[in-house]
Formats: sequence, structure tokens, C-alpha cells
Amino acid sequence: MKTKQKKWFTASAAALVLAGVLSGCSGNANNNEGASSAASSPASGGEAGSTKSKDPVTLRVEVFDRGNAPAGAGPVTDNYWTQWIQKNFGDPNNIKMEFVPVPRNQEVDKLNVLMATGDAPDLVFTYDMNTIYNYVKDGGLTEVGALIDEYGPNLKTFLGDDVLAYGVFDGKQYTIPAKRPLQYTQSSYIRKDWLDKLGLPVPATTEQFYETMKAFKEQDPGQVGSKLIAYDFSAIDGTTYTSPMVLVNSFVKKLSEEEEYMYTSTSYIPEISKPGYKDGVQFLNKMNAEGLINPDFALDKDGKQFESDVANGYVGAFTALAAHASLMGPGKVFDTLKQNVPGAEYVAMDPFTDEEGKTPKSLYDPVGMHILIPKTSKHAAEAVKYLDWMSQSDVLFTLQNGNEGEHYNLENGFPVAITTDEAKKTFYNNSDIAIISNGKDFGSEEKNIEAAALQTPDYKELSKQTILNALKDGYTLVRFERPIESEIKYGDTIKAKATEAIVKSIVAKPEKFSETYDAYVKEFLKIGGQQVHDERKAAYAEMKK
Repeated sequence: MKTKQKKWFTASAAALVLAGVLSGCSGNANNNEGASSAASSPASGGEAGSTKSKDPVTLRVEVFDRGNAPAGAGPVTDNYWTQWIQKNFGDPNNIKMEFVPVPRNQEVDKLNVLMATGDAPDLVFTYDMNTIYNYVKDGGLTEVGALIDEYGPNLKTFLGDDVLAYGVFDGKQYTIPAKRPLQYTQSSYIRKDWLDKLGLPVPATTEQFYETMKAFKEQDPGQVGSKLIAYDFSAIDGTTYTSPMVLVNSFVKKLSEEEEYMYTSTSYIPEISKPGYKDGVQFLNKMNAEGLINPDFALDKDGKQFESDVANGYVGAFTALAAHASLMGPGKVFDTLKQNVPGAEYVAMDPFTDEEGKTPKSLYDPVGMHILIPKTSKHAAEAVKYLDWMSQSDVLFTLQNGNEGEHYNLENGFPVAITTDEAKKTFYNNSDIAIISNGKDFGSEEKNIEAAALQTPDYKELSKQTILNALKDGYTLVRFERPIESEIKYGDTIKAKATEAIVKSIVAKPEKFSETYDAYVKEFLKIGGQQVHDERKAAYAEMKK
């Protein structure tokens, strides 16, 4: 499948290689037998063993804490896989591994505190480009180009020059971007059993979606009464996997290339001054006034209330990350829904049409998180050695899939997750451990989608369709090679103001909507938004010379 790409200032990544996966991390901290067995695997030590540290050192590595560890799995800092890493990489290289937990929904704030106090681990990571630009500008990061050349031959081969180029700033390699073989983001879901009860088709346009949501609200096919939420999403300023922004962005007008560069932010700043964006927010305001969305969405900053509402059968439709393990993984939201509401079923939909009749969705860059080594680290070489060890195909495959027969079985050459309770204890959130790859690559998009869908075997077809929908009419965001200084200076301030603007405008009385929204846009531009637009416009002009 080909996806539409908005023009880049730098070249996009080339074809991606090697194995990977999407699923989970921790395990049973007391499962020493399993850890000992894993230690004898071919991955033990790897090539890193040839550069064993003379004196024992402690290598501190950030790990996301999502607060979703299964009972008996152990904490994210000490479990089956942290022990496996210690036995297979740490012990052979005279390195003590220490994993430092960071709450996923507070990761940027927590990382900023750790960096400011000098307590940051030797390896940290973030998706937030404005945060990275700040660290580069302030001299807070270790330049890693020479370290990769010396200690990272496997890492360099795995990532390739095109992916590594995303970590170059002002001609220097300051970050190690993770590879992302599949670039999909958001897809939409709707209750099929509710549609069937009302004799309605899956909505294919924004207007059909709206009429369906009204039918859900008025006819209550799930018989849930006042708890019914026709279309649900969590706090817009949270780091949750559900969002109404696909809907909002479908209202954005067709822009010139210059306007695209001027208005588009790479720092997750809502683009409230972009032509047409206001219409999308007003659509949500209308839905709120008619009781079609959760009026308390802004309070659900970690997404737990959303998950609870879906699992209890209250939600008619939502937009979230495609094929997400928190929805479709063993024992997760959809499994709980089946238990709570027999016959309940979600299917994929793709209804949010723009002025050309397309259903646009932003795509990820061909890279995932950016891995950083703080300037304060005394073990930068060991950090690169760790990533180099992880880059070996057998190591990465094991970290991403687990052990054959215990965590997965092979079907047609693809690893299919085992979903028993015992398997869950020793395999969840492993993508938070295998940090060099955001997903897996089997050599083609078709195979990658098939492999991704197999990670949620009980929902394979739904998973596949959500990925296909997320990629359809997809576009990548434009970017510059250099940081936009005003975005670094004002980014946090205008992001907070833009987020507040959306929330306050959605919940405003309909007759006050325009007054509320326009006042926020005026303030947004006054406190830095206009400077960002002006600098981006100037940078575009320079680029086109």
C-alpha cells in the first residue's frame, strides 16, 4: 500500500530490515529457572563480550512504567526480562543493569526533572522533539557518532544511515532514533452489535458518523441508560492512545506547501490557527452540547476511565491507536468487554472525510522514539554497547517475541503470541525494553501488517483492518533539518494554551463557541504562536532558495 506523503525537507527512510514486535515487557521476578534457561541461549553476551568492562560498572536505563503489570509479573525494574538482560548482556560484560521507571503519562516532565538535577539514567528516550531540541541547544546530550562507529557496528547496520540521519542536529549525531517499520497511528472503532440492533451500516462519512452517534444516544441499543457515551476520548493533553484529532483534522482546509510548513508543528502543539481547525473543534462542541461525548474527557489524563467505560460496554465509538495491545491484548479491554457484555463487538470504521472526500490521518515518521545519552553519563560507551547487543537479530527477536513455546508459536514463519495467564506473567510491554525498534520488519508492508496483527491473535482481522485504515490517505508531517528557535522558546507555553483552547471550546455553550475559540487563538498568537509561524515561514523561504 502506498501512503500519501507531504513533502520533506530531508529524504525519507529507505526500506527497513530485521525482526521486531509490538508487545509487552515484564515478567515473573522469581522465575529463575526461566531466566537461567534463557541465559544459555545463543544471544548470551553477543559481540559485546569482546569489549568487557575491566571494572564493574552500573548502567542505568530508563523504562516506561505504564502501571499495567499483570499479577505476579514483578515490577518493571525487576522481572523476567530485566533478569534475562542481566544474564545475557550484563554478566558477560561486567555490567550491572539498573532500570529506572518513568511513568508513561508523565515521561517528558519526569525526564526534564532528571536531566535538570543530573540524575538522568545513562540511556533515556523521548518522542517529544521540542524536548530534544532543548537538550541539543543547552548542550545536555552526548555526541554519539564516534561512539557508534567504535562500539556499535550491529546498531549501525540495523538502523542504517537514513534512520540515523533523523538524530543529526547541526551536523552532529545527538540521538539514536529507533526504527519504525510501520508508520500507522490512529484508527476508529464502532460497536457492531449496536449497529446491528439498529439496522445501521458502518459509517463511511462524517455526516453518517454523526447521525449514527445520535441514533446510539437516542435509541440506546446497549441499554446502558445515562452511562452511554456515543463517542469517547481521553484528555487531549494526556499521553493516552485515544484522541479525537483525526476527526478534528479532517476539517482542515487544503493548504499550500508554504502554509503547510508555516502551520505544522513537530512538537505535538495543537494547530488551532490552521484554516479549518476551528470547524473541527466546533463539531465536537456540537456533539458535547447534544450529549454525544463524555463531558469529563479532560479529567481522564491517563486513559483509565476511557478503558473502563469501553470495557463495561458504555461506549459506542472511539478513535485510538490502531492494533493497540491495551485494547486487543490478552486480558485487556476487549477481552474484559466480552466478559462483561456477551455479544459486544467492535469493528473498524474510517468515516472522517475531508473536503476532497478522503480520510486523512497523520503518520509517524519512519523513526520511533529518540534514544539519548545525557552529557552527565559516565558510561556512554557501555550504553552504546548495550544497544549494539540488542541490535543482533537473535537478541532483538527474543526481546520482542519471548521464548518459542512459552510466549509464542510460529505460524507460517510469523511468531503468534501465546495468551495463557502464565505467558502473560512473563511477557508484557516488551516494546518498552526493545527500545531500538518500534515494531518489526519482515521485509514488506504486507508481511509487517500480517505480523503486527498476529500479536493480538484473538482480534487478528480487526487489528489488520485498523492498520489498513490508519495507513489509508496517510501523510507524514513536514520537517526542517534545524530546530525552530521560537518553537523551543515558546513551545511549552503555546502548547498548554492551545490545549486549553480546545478543551474550553469543546465544553463552551454553542452560542459562546466562536467567541471562546477566537479569544484563545488571539492569545495563542500573542504569546508565541505568531513568532513560531513567522520563523517557520522564513525557514521555508530559506529552504526554497
